[in-house]
Amino acid sequence: MNNIDLDFLLSVEDYELELDTMSLNRNDHFAIDMYFYGADDSLKLLIDDPSRDYFLMRFEKYAVFTGTLQEHGIIEEGLRNPYPVVKLKESVFGDFAEKHMKTKEIYTERGELNLFVIRTFDQEFYILSYSEPIVINNIAKSE
Repeated sequence: MNNIDLDFLLSVEDYELELDTMSLNRNDHFAIDMYFYGADDSLKLLIDDPSRDYFLMRFEKYAVFTGTLQEHGIIEEGLRNPYPVVKLKESVFGDFAEKHMKTKEIYTERGELNLFVIRTFDQEFYILSYSEPIVINNIAKSE
């Protein structure tokens, strides 16, 4: 088992993720909860190896799920690296939010808007967020 935290996910190479579930928590300002399996070998994910890591990544209120690469097809230049999670301060999605959602004018008290890209072995998830996600490691999976 690895000690999974955001710094680990932003800097580790050769680590694969698989999304288990994703939900919006209405009672918590629509926080985005994403549960992942992780392993240093994608085969462990495919065969449900019990040594896989299991963790929660939660984006707090005001985060926006902008879809997957398969849905929007927008290639971000800053994603040319091997990490499972990437944080971009400058992005096409951030520019869109600034222009059409007025994030630089209206929501300035929330801080800086960043794009987080979460890569699994079969797709990428894009989330705009004012704060870094909370990562809770080694949680027990409820069946």
